[in-house]
Amino acid sequence: MTTSLLECERTARSGGLAAGLAAALPATPADRLAPGRYAAVPAAAVPGGAEVRTHSLADREDIVFLATPGRPREERDALELADFGRHLAAVRLGVLRSVLDHVVEHLSNRTSGDEPLIRKQLIAGAIGDVMAAVERLRAQVRSQRHPAAVADVHRELDELGWRVAQHLGASGFLATSPARSLYVSALVAGTWVDREPEGEPA
Repeated sequence: MTTSLLECERTARSGGLAAGLAAALPATPADRLAPGRYAAVPAAAVPGGAEVRTHSLADREDIVFLATPGRPREERDALELADFGRHLAAVRLGVLRSVLDHVVEHLSNRTSGDEPLIRKQLIAGAIGDVMAAVERLRAQVRSQRHPAAVADVHRELDELGWRVAQHLGASGFLATSPARSLYVSALVAGTWVDREPEGEPA
């Protein structure tokens, strides 16, 4: 893996999920590394004639699901997969920060009692809590390499993405919403992250 965690996060924040995923993907082919029968990859990275599955929301993010053999646990490189999981977590942090930018703009443009919602104490506090969680997860991604720890980070990212999407109100559940990328990033992680790795973090 030659792309740094910070580069993965920045690329995803500025260029979107597919760009971040492209930056994070390791040199090892997906069919040798992916833990399941399908691996989420950028549509542009799929070799000609390869079997893929699509998803209506993932299509909008230029992500497809490439068929892979689904190697048994004992035939996988658990540490390499976990390292990719760390880079994928950085991508998801970048996606989350991009959506959070939209949330702040959305709340700044909506008012209650002639005051932007973003200035309301409860809302400002909730946004602050999200930013604190982002910083904490970023630190965990940098320091934790054990597969179980990486899986825990992705579980927290799933929950944090849901919290961020809720700040967009009803629009956060539309296919055209910026929050769509949070949902698709969770689908991507679902194809790459072993949620039940062997052992516990040291």
